[in-house]
Amino acid sequence: MGLFALVPAKRFEAAKSRLGGVLDGAARAAFARRMFEHVVSTLGESNAFERLAVVTDSEDVARLAEGLGALALSDPSWARTLADRVDASLAELERRGATAALVVMGDLPTLTVDDVSSLVRGLEAADLVVAPDGRGRHTNALGLRIPAPFRTHFGDAESLARHRETATAASLTLSVVEAPGLAFDVDTEADYATLGRLKR
Repeated sequence: MGLFALVPAKRFEAAKSRLGGVLDGAARAAFARRMFEHVVSTLGESNAFERLAVVTDSEDVARLAEGLGALALSDPSWARTLADRVDASLAELERRGATAALVVMGDLPTLTVDDVSSLVRGLEAADLVVAPDGRGRHTNALGLRIPAPFRTHFGDAESLARHRETATAASLTLSVVEAPGLAFDVDTEADYATLGRLKR
């Protein structure tokens, strides 16, 4: 399949505001950048994709993405939600020849190549593949055929349930991949503390 990867990323200076109690603004931006670099590099190292793409509102992130070998897409001016940005980007990837895409969040600091391979295998076996976050509420990765069979629910407080419900309503088969590197994202100060323990 013409499989592409897509990573949404807002400007690093605006990322991870909930870590304000443990990191100042510059440190939060640097931390967000490191996680983004790790995710994009891991996707590239998997050699599973015809093309990597990043959608962003930041020229700095776009330049970094291109330096990592990814295609940089700009947020559409009309986009109001993360789902809007992802959906518009999936349509653009279709215009560029994609027949399937794997959307991966950029804040997965322990993502591995094996995790990526598991997602690709899941998409080969089903219409959709999804990776839940550790709390079982959000969607940290979603793989689907292109053109996308529905509007995504990224950014919704219960996006995992919404993606499941939408897949069922559309009679699409769904593969769920649960792995530590896919489930662990860093959103809160507690998550940041857990990451520190993992690195010891």
